[in-house]
Amino acid sequence: MRSYYAHLEQTKPSPAKSIPSKPIFRSSAIFPVVQAPGISSRILFLGYWILKRNIKEIACVVTLRSIEGEILARSTMEIKEPKTYRVELRDQLQLANRAPDEEFMGSIEMEFFSTQNLVFTFPALDINYYGTHFSAIVHTAQRIYNDFDDLRNNSQTSVPESGFNIYATQDQEPFFTLINGANSCENSQLKMEFFNKDGETLTHTLELGTLKPYQTTFCFPARFCALESFLKGDVGTAKITFNISWAFPRLVAGNWNRRLPAISITHTYYDCEKATSKSDYWFSRSPEWHAASLMIPATFANDHFTNVYFYPIYSPSHFSIGMELYDEAGRLLGAKNPVMEIESPSSMLKQVSLNELCQELLITDHSNLAIRLVAYEIPGKPLPARIKIGLDLGGKEKLLPCNICVNLQPFNPAFEGKTSTFRWLPFLADQPHPTVWIMNSSPEISYQKEALLTITFFHEQDDDTIVRSIKLAPNGFILYDLQDNELKAFFANQAGWLTVQSTNPYTTTYYFTESNSGVIGGDHGF
Repeated sequence: MRSYYAHLEQTKPSPAKSIPSKPIFRSSAIFPVVQAPGISSRILFLGYWILKRNIKEIACVVTLRSIEGEILARSTMEIKEPKTYRVELRDQLQLANRAPDEEFMGSIEMEFFSTQNLVFTFPALDINYYGTHFSAIVHTAQRIYNDFDDLRNNSQTSVPESGFNIYATQDQEPFFTLINGANSCENSQLKMEFFNKDGETLTHTLELGTLKPYQTTFCFPARFCALESFLKGDVGTAKITFNISWAFPRLVAGNWNRRLPAISITHTYYDCEKATSKSDYWFSRSPEWHAASLMIPATFANDHFTNVYFYPIYSPSHFSIGMELYDEAGRLLGAKNPVMEIESPSSMLKQVSLNELCQELLITDHSNLAIRLVAYEIPGKPLPARIKIGLDLGGKEKLLPCNICVNLQPFNPAFEGKTSTFRWLPFLADQPHPTVWIMNSSPEISYQKEALLTITFFHEQDDDTIVRSIKLAPNGFILYDLQDNELKAFFANQAGWLTVQSTNPYTTTYYFTESNSGVIGGDHGF
């Protein structure tokens, strides 16, 4: 785990007389993929390097591996256009001379090469598991390290992975995946600690033995410990301690409904409970600023629900959370402070129902709202640099809500010097009910900065685009869906992307898709 400060330092320009940072000519991601009755996998991305970095050509190598790590197929593609790209598992199986619809578990590695600096070692890709009853998506998690510098820079400390929701019932079970790196890993072991709604814990250790290079492991913990009775029919969470070789240890995790079938996915996050160095805490705020905040979407129409989860993973601390509720135009409808206090270390998974908060504040006539989460310091207690939450939007019958991993943004004076930002995210227009949200908020207490947005939509067929310009009020948001006939015709039932060029640095994005079964998938944008 790198410190949050080290993460911020990566993108700072080097002082003129210092030794330049090592350029990045390879950027990669490796994803667990699965094909089963009613379930398939694909990788989606935009040719964003052309737009963001002005890199005119990227070479991409796609490698399909078996669950044991054996190479089954390898292909290449050129990225020369700023359009939507898609890599389907079934196409890769055909390249491997296998039936495109055969049942399969393994991995796909995506490697991108350039003669110009790519800046980041991880590319902005999404893994999308989908089927008749669902579409679940999450951004890049694991990758194979480029070299020893990459390994050292991203392994300053070793901590468990956590920060995701699990369910264990007769119909569904939790799972997580890990992919080993380029070297074999001997005596590999999984140590799992589970937490239920009452703060109780359950532990289990699984011996994996020797992991082969690039071996993929799908772990279903309810099959070897009594998770269903332990979770008592409610949501829980977990911490996973494991060892792999030469791979970044961020995991894809989620829940698998066997009845539909359907899958929900997210990615894991650092367990920071033992992270107590100076760099694990944020500096004190200025009087005009909150210590940290985050704007999130919430939807309530047609029996939908929105929940926020706080995990037992924060650096030792004591702070409170307040919430402000805004409509589309940025009007404050109500607020509550504090909603809760959080102390760490703890074994409690804390949940806030935004439906119940709206009822408490007598806000009952809005289908969609923006919620600003605000972290408040307790006097004498430092604020953690990382405050990770889980954002769940769920549909009818509460089937597999999405579980988006996202962090509150600490007050950072350096952001005020930025005059623009560039965001991009997928528009899953091949699914029944896709939506994208664009939001404008910051940790400033009395935020008054509007955002002038240029929104460009991209599809897969060619490099044609739709461009729109809008003005977004402070603390306001805009939502796009397929009720927009121009966008519906443009995407033509295929997944697309959009970019958002904003005149201020505080623009954030989210996207969702809801199947006819009521399963919701989604993630934050890049």
